[in-house]
Amino acid sequence: MMNLISLISYAGDAGIEYIRTGTNGFMFMNSDKPDFAKRINTIAESMAKTKLRNFWISIDSADPSIHEQMRGLPGVISGIRAALPIFHEHGIYPSANLGINRNTGGKMEVTPQLAEKDPEKYYETFKKAFTEFYAFVEELGFTIVNACYPMSIDVQEAGELSAVYAATSEDDIVSFSVAEKILIFRALSDTIPLYRPKIRIFTPRVSLYALIRQYQNDRALSYPCHGGIDFFFISAKDGNTYPCGYRGNESLGKFWDLQLEKIKQKPFCQECDWECFRDPSELIGNFMDLLRRPVCFTRKAIKEPEYFKLWLEDIKYYRACDFYDGRKAPNYQRLQTFS
Repeated sequence: MMNLISLISYAGDAGIEYIRTGTNGFMFMNSDKPDFAKRINTIAESMAKTKLRNFWISIDSADPSIHEQMRGLPGVISGIRAALPIFHEHGIYPSANLGINRNTGGKMEVTPQLAEKDPEKYYETFKKAFTEFYAFVEELGFTIVNACYPMSIDVQEAGELSAVYAATSEDDIVSFSVAEKILIFRALSDTIPLYRPKIRIFTPRVSLYALIRQYQNDRALSYPCHGGIDFFFISAKDGNTYPCGYRGNESLGKFWDLQLEKIKQKPFCQECDWECFRDPSELIGNFMDLLRRPVCFTRKAIKEPEYFKLWLEDIKYYRACDFYDGRKAPNYQRLQTFS
């Protein structure tokens, strides 16, 4: 852990403004030990001395026993519950990070067949799951929450994609059909407004709306990803740089040799749902059009009023959340305006 803190300090001293890291929660094991509070206090105190902005903790399910089984970390939820107040005392507000899966709401009977035969039941099952998940992490003491969209690639439809990002998987628990994704994104988008006044939810609804339309074969609405232009993936193994963690066939060389001024490529890729890249691409795409192509921006706003309504709401909400600064406590008075 101290090695990680040293790296965070090094990054901060080097002038990197937005530093983010996370954990599967292993450090919160054995909360029944007498030295637990002291150990967590030491970690939180050390982190607070760095320029770390955001610290996330993976939570896989609204059911503690299922989360602990999936992670192989028995008792970790009790540890997280005990640790959060200690981090808050030191001015660090960790985020709960959900990787959407078939156990999000506990044991769920959600299959591709159900999505085809009874889409409304599938939708309601996931809406209930997201509702329970947000309630669970809020009750645990989190003040920020994010949802990672399904991290999988259909190997039959991967095309030019080749993942170098180690968090991707072909396992059934995180692999979903197109019909399932449409219903999942719809359920998530419809649940978010219920909890926006209670906990800072990072997921932008405009991005979900665009992804739904994309999976309904309307790719023109969604902005192409800025991976390889404004965002990059750097492999910790060898220092190689890629447009994103899924475009492993397009190495840009060592990151210390990267010359940004020589990158002339325009955004084009819409092949994955990696929210780390797709969400910011969707949010900033409109700003770029407004500045560079105001006529196109105006035409799109007139043609797609629901899309732009969601985008404006997201921007206002992001401001109310202090742009999810994990070193600031939530301002619930501002969040209440989104009731």
